[in-house]
Amino acid sequence: MSEKKLKLLYDASFVSFLLDKSAKRSGIFFVAYNLYRELLKKDDIELTIYCNYRRYWYLKDVLAKYKWLDKNGTIKLISSVNPILSYCTYLNFISQKRHDIKDNFAKKVARFITYRAFKIYDKFATCDRSFETKIKDFDACLSPFGVFPVEIRKNKKLKRFLFLHDAIPIIMKNLYGEECFKDFKWFYDIVETINKQDYYFADSISTRNDFIKYVPSINPENIEVTYLGANENFYHEENIEKINKVKAKYNIPLDKKYNFSLCSLEPRKNLIFAIKNFIEFIKKNNIDDFVFVLGGGHWEKFLALLEKEIDDLDDYKDKILKIGYVDDEDLAALFSGAEMFVYPSVYEGFGMPVLEAMQCGCPVITSNVSSLPEVIGDAGIQIDPYKNEELVEAYEKMYFDENFRKECSQKGLERAKNFSWEKCVNKVLAVIKSKI
Repeated sequence: MSEKKLKLLYDASFVSFLLDKSAKRSGIFFVAYNLYRELLKKDDIELTIYCNYRRYWYLKDVLAKYKWLDKNGTIKLISSVNPILSYCTYLNFISQKRHDIKDNFAKKVARFITYRAFKIYDKFATCDRSFETKIKDFDACLSPFGVFPVEIRKNKKLKRFLFLHDAIPIIMKNLYGEECFKDFKWFYDIVETINKQDYYFADSISTRNDFIKYVPSINPENIEVTYLGANENFYHEENIEKINKVKAKYNIPLDKKYNFSLCSLEPRKNLIFAIKNFIEFIKKNNIDDFVFVLGGGHWEKFLALLEKEIDDLDDYKDKILKIGYVDDEDLAALFSGAEMFVYPSVYEGFGMPVLEAMQCGCPVITSNVSSLPEVIGDAGIQIDPYKNEELVEAYEKMYFDENFRKECSQKGLERAKNFSWEKCVNKVLAVIKSKI
């Protein structure tokens, strides 16, 4: 007699950003996307996906373009949305999708109408009865991020499992200033719904400890540490021609070595610290063949501050190359071609870029705080993200000691094997099955 399949409902809202090439494709997107990909491989579960009503049409578009994500048309997509709201979400989708139409009056009116409708619905909606019916027979619901819809929270039989990625808005209030609550409203919404009955997956021991410490409404026994992975885009590229081709694409001088950093450009990443000490390092050692390559999407508020800091470098500002968004297919070459990867973040829930760098065989310098030591282990250099001299010394060690770089590269490749999306999802499903 065959074992009954687990009927799993998965929040695929963030998968809808697959077609975006912007800061919206953050770490949360990659978690949601890779969890979904692994779940599709499992034959012992009956998978259904749901989507936040605002992203419903975007996700339908993704599934239509990437047929394999729909598993040959067998994946059912549901959402909490009534006919009127459905029209508003479709209007929003069309107005955003048509990039060939300039931001004219009609487009602005469409955005105004849709966003007003969303605000009204979010404030007054209580329950979508049709959605409530659609989810009544599921065993469990898994979300990589965000608040469960009210219909799911009302279902007492449905076991709920939520990923916890970090406690940035609580721990880093001083860094983000008075607008912290406004900028991180999504986080406080999550905290408000955390309870002692639901189950949680923490990206690291550090994250688990932070939520136990700062969120008393959570049951420590219901938190499982579940490390993330890096996908196949990250591998050790050895083809020099391909590396040089990618360097040329992003206007990185072929005759220069480079230090690489890839992250969202925002205060927590400590990029000004990284850049200033990089300049100190090349000035101190009279180095002219080395540049700092900075990739990733950005926060508008922080970008202006960062650009001012770079402009203030005067004669050295041409040593800092901002290349913006990097296409997925170019990541391995950029990591593999770098002398080192620098990630002096002051707080991370996991620190996926460190893992991605290691999987490409790129030597890593990172911080010795929060979750980052859990990821890097002894495969690179850990520094205090507030001590300038430590970072300068790390730059010098990586730059001048070729044997050490090779050692870090090999250790990183081996270390990266400890993490994978397959391991992550296997643990997730094992925990879910043990609780239902």
